[in-house]
Amino acid sequence: MLSAQFSVCPGHAAALAEGIYWDAKRKRLFWVDILHPWLYWFEPESQKTARIALQEPGCWLVGTEGQLLLLGMSRSIGLLDPDTGQVRLLPQLLLQTEPAGNRLNDGGVDHKGRLWFGTMDNAEQVATGQLYRVDQRGLQSVDTGYVVTNGPVFSPDGRFLYHASSASREVYRFALSAEGELSDKQCFIRFSEQQGFPDGMALDAAGGLWIAQWRGGGISRFDQQGQLTHQLQLPVSNVTNLTFAGPELRQLFITTAQAGLSAAELQQQPAAGKLFRVDLDIPGIALPVIDIGALPE
Repeated sequence: MLSAQFSVCPGHAAALAEGIYWDAKRKRLFWVDILHPWLYWFEPESQKTARIALQEPGCWLVGTEGQLLLLGMSRSIGLLDPDTGQVRLLPQLLLQTEPAGNRLNDGGVDHKGRLWFGTMDNAEQVATGQLYRVDQRGLQSVDTGYVVTNGPVFSPDGRFLYHASSASREVYRFALSAEGELSDKQCFIRFSEQQGFPDGMALDAAGGLWIAQWRGGGISRFDQQGQLTHQLQLPVSNVTNLTFAGPELRQLFITTAQAGLSAAELQQQPAAGKLFRVDLDIPGIALPVIDIGALPE
């Protein structure tokens, strides 16, 4: 077990918080609610927090080289001004061929500045989800057969991509070439029923993979061989995502959800949907950002 203590951050509880991103320029954390059109933010230093209305619910957030963030929505991607909530859609990144019941779920940027994101069956029944890559070559599906996708995240040396098939309780590791090609797909970690379902992920500077546990009530860290090294239990069942933040990236912030809980469970878990913080000895890694000019036109 992890000896670090957690704290609950001030602010609104979300129905299904996701897509948490540390904006080092603003010194703010941003995240979204997949079930409602809200953008949340929190400043660890000042303890200030707020939420801003969006035109539609978001699924993930990644940084850009400028002041805007890239926002994945149910079937589209746009440039978000996080100070106003205004979004400019990028028509070249519309999902034209996804089944009608699918939506985006999680995304990330590799060390070459390429965007990767997954889709899922919104009813969580059929393996119609895919993993996509976006670079100057355009939008391309690179892996298929997912009911629910989560991740992707990238090893500190850029050699591996980790991606979760949440419904099957598996985390895959792919070899990632300098050109952005995937190979050697392996089942790197398989969750037990007690651990729940692997959700959002983050990498630390030692290459440790931190995973949020949906229905598992906490977070876990695995080393570069896929061995469990740390666990932290939280007083909520549904843990959704996590990211490193702060000036030295030694603060781990964790999003959670009220969704999926019965009325009795919600009463027993008053912090469900809130943001949690854990201070760690080992730092995270700074997340790469998207160069908007390098996106396909």
